[in-house]
Amino acid sequence: MMDDIADLITESLIVRDMQGRITLWNRASERLYGWPPAQALGRSLHMLLATRHLFPMADIEARLPVAGTWVGEVARHAADGRELSVEVRWTLRRDAAGVPVDIVETGRDISALSLLEQETRLAAHRYRNLFQAMAAAFWEMDFSRVRLMIGDLMAAGITDFPRHMAENPDWIVEAMRAVRVVDVNDKAVSLFGATRREEIVGGHVAWCFPPQSRQVFAQSLIAAARRQDRYATETTLTRLDGQPIDVLFTVCWPEEHKGRGHVLVGVIDITERRRAEEETRRSERRYRELFDQMPVALGQLDLRYMNGQLAALYGDRPPPRSEADIDLDFIRDILRNTPVIEVNPRAQQLFRAARREEMLVPIECFWRTRPETVRRTVLARLRGEPGYSEETKVDALDGAQIDVLYTVAFPPSSLERGTNIVAFVDIGDRVAALAKVEQMQAELAHAGRVAMLGEMAASIAHEVNQPLAAIAASGAACLRWLGRTEPDLGEVRDLAGRVVADAQRAAGIIARVRDMAANRRADHVRVNLNELVEEATHFLRHEFQARQVELRFSPTPGPVLVSADRIQVQQVVVNLAVNALQAMAEAGTPVPRLSIAINPVGPDGLCVTVEDNGPGLDPATAPRLFESFFTTKREGLGIGLAVCRSIVEAHGGRMEAGNRADGGGARFWFTLPCLIDTPAGG
Repeated sequence: MMDDIADLITESLIVRDMQGRITLWNRASERLYGWPPAQALGRSLHMLLATRHLFPMADIEARLPVAGTWVGEVARHAADGRELSVEVRWTLRRDAAGVPVDIVETGRDISALSLLEQETRLAAHRYRNLFQAMAAAFWEMDFSRVRLMIGDLMAAGITDFPRHMAENPDWIVEAMRAVRVVDVNDKAVSLFGATRREEIVGGHVAWCFPPQSRQVFAQSLIAAARRQDRYATETTLTRLDGQPIDVLFTVCWPEEHKGRGHVLVGVIDITERRRAEEETRRSERRYRELFDQMPVALGQLDLRYMNGQLAALYGDRPPPRSEADIDLDFIRDILRNTPVIEVNPRAQQLFRAARREEMLVPIECFWRTRPETVRRTVLARLRGEPGYSEETKVDALDGAQIDVLYTVAFPPSSLERGTNIVAFVDIGDRVAALAKVEQMQAELAHAGRVAMLGEMAASIAHEVNQPLAAIAASGAACLRWLGRTEPDLGEVRDLAGRVVADAQRAAGIIARVRDMAANRRADHVRVNLNELVEEATHFLRHEFQARQVELRFSPTPGPVLVSADRIQVQQVVVNLAVNALQAMAEAGTPVPRLSIAINPVGPDGLCVTVEDNGPGLDPATAPRLFESFFTTKREGLGIGLAVCRSIVEAHGGRMEAGNRADGGGARFWFTLPCLIDTPAGG
């Protein structure tokens, strides 16, 4: 029965299963292709008729399960070899469970159509292929009913359409419901979350315009009323599932569609682009907030001129070996042509700018004092280093020089953008503090020497009094010898020599004291360490006698030459000896003894050891003896031993303290490098 009905149809009717085998072939198909049913049934349709299309047949058929239908033109061969152009329509049939079972094809021969009709059909075919193949979502919409609604407004005397639509939002909703979707392409189906075209085709468009986007629809109507060819804007539409999507919405009125009231709407998904733009804006806001709020002075520079000059001069050359190889005039030219394009508030404060615009100038004015810093920066960049930093000075707008920590990085992106950021940290307070600390250290050393002079005052006075007393005695003796009837000139001559020697001795003592008090710079000379230490003990001779202290001095027989400042090293020996004398006196040592010995240590060193037989050092406080301002004396300043250690270390030696091995007193020692005295002509 089914075959009889099929034979009554004047168009070719062919049914094939999902494997492409022919299951129904009516008489119109036999007349069109020349194959009788007996030779066609069971065979592959496309192989039998050599079906061809611009696109692969497998691709077209693969779309059928989604679209359900396909209409197009194919080329085929008849049984007698004739070339046929056939317009076909394929429809996919499913069973009750929705499973595809076969494909029904209707077709008609269009080979004999007139040239004009063929061109028309070809244009329509091309339009259809373009409509489907575009990556954008395309809608064809029927606006004919909306045109009638606009006509009614005009008949009612309304000419200000924008105002009317703004005041009557319900009219816009009614107009959207009057629109009918004629067709959509596959991209529109997927973009708006449909599974089949039929979910969109035939309905209105009110569902895809959220309230905030309805004015876009109104503006498209206004553009049509003003006879514009197109209208485009970015807006937000809604998918079938209610999810919003950001789109570029374009509506146009093709000339051939105007009579039918049809329009074409293109929709391009820009959600990712919008998201990227918003992320970019957020990044820029974060960057701006960070840039402005940083407690560090920041400046953004336009480096395009610098980049060009460096590329022209060093593009194909190895980097300079040192900063001296970079011409300073070249650096000054860069400074004159590199402007500041942005600064943060901290930079304005640091460089004494009343307004931000005052700093948007070439950086030359900030580097008048130290252009060499920029030269070293350029050298670091040419060498491929990741960045450069140094402590330097910059010039403020009011002419002041500011101590800063200057830092710049060289990320590859800065070369691409032609901009970079430099940072300045104000270290003026730190530099001033360091200078003050250095001054205090110098003053501390000076104070230590002066304090030691106080402790040595009695000894020094005694030492000066001795040569003065000797001078006076020798002078009196000279007068007596000269007062005789027959003066003994030989005796007078000897006495006069003693006067000169004692005067020179007194002058030397006074000169050393004056140098120590004046804080004069240390003057290292070659001296005999045995003689230097023995001379220091002479300063304290009356102290030894007054306190009844036995002094044992053991010089070394070996090389004793050292490079030293005589006064400073004697200061160390005297300080250690005075400390020992005071410790033994406070402890009431019955038979106080002080031993000073000089011994070689290692291949090129000498060690001076000062030992007493007093109470020794307290193990609890011994580790802190050389700390500044730490003292165990009731009236001590706590700077003597600290100064002594600094003097020894400045001479290339070291100082230590402890107790004697037998536990019978304290032991201090210090080392100095010795000089090998080379014999003359050796």
